[in-house]
Amino acid sequence: MTTPWNPDGIWQGETVAILGAGPDMTAELAATAKGYKTIAVNRAVKFAPWADMFVALDPHHPFWEERDNVGFKGISVCGVECDYDAMYAGMFYERVSMADGHTLEVRNNALAALRIAARAGASKIILLGFDTARYEWVHAETGFVA
Repeated sequence: MTTPWNPDGIWQGETVAILGAGPDMTAELAATAKGYKTIAVNRAVKFAPWADMFVALDPHHPFWEERDNVGFKGISVCGVECDYDAMYAGMFYERVSMADGHTLEVRNNALAALRIAARAGASKIILLGFDTARYEWVHAETGFVA
């Protein structure tokens, strides 16, 4: 069962490494984060079962089974109230205003991890396993620039 949770200040002044699930994520890359507070985002938990935190917003995704399969023991964070033994810190939407008054609300695992690290008081955030080239290809026709 999820527990309402407030991460404010738990890692005040710490460097926090966030491990993404990009194709370049490996156990060797993840190991470079050891010594820092570490958040494993979704499938990155299989490369860093030693991480301090696991963030997977969707409780109906196999990432949760993977978390259990690798023996993760840190703080688990889910994006909705659910039946997992996890913390719930809010939805972490970013509101983006577009032309002509259109507004988008964006929410994903990596964004949630960034927001949690910031609220936790991180003085520095290191991103590993985030592949901007992939996003440039996916959004090539949209004008998105990574």
